[in-house]
Parts: sequence; structure tokens; C-alpha cells
Amino acid sequence: MEVWLLTVKSYTEAIRGRNFLQGVNINGSVEKISGRGGCTFAIRIKGDPNRASRLLGTVGVDVLKILEGRKK
Repeated sequence: MEVWLLTVKSYTEAIRGRNFLQGVNINGSVEKISGRGGCTFAIRIKGDPNRASRLLGTVGVDVLKILEGRKK
């Protein structure tokens, strides 16, 4: 199964999003991603990233980008 990173604007949104997704049986973890523009946070999930993004939108967590992640 592919691993995806759903980037969000803050650590708080990442935690809130991860907790919501766990409630609908999508396991995830929060990661800090460093880049040229500073740090951003992401929720690492396995499964359909578009479905997870839509679900997060229903609770006010905006996904900025969907990135393909590496398996840990």
C-alpha cells in the first residue's frame, strides 16, 4: 500500500486531522517537513489520499498538498 503525506498549515491542524482520521479507521502519524520556505506539517497515511483529504475538509482541516511518501 502506498504511503502519502497530506500537508497542512500547522501542527495543531495535523494533530486534529490525524485524530479525526483515526476515528474513521484511517491510521496516520504527524511529521514535520523542512523546506526552503520553513517548516510545514503533514499527516502520513496509507490508503486513498483523495478520500482522506475530502474527509478532512468536512471538519475544517485544509490539505495544502498531497505528496507521495516513502515507507518507513
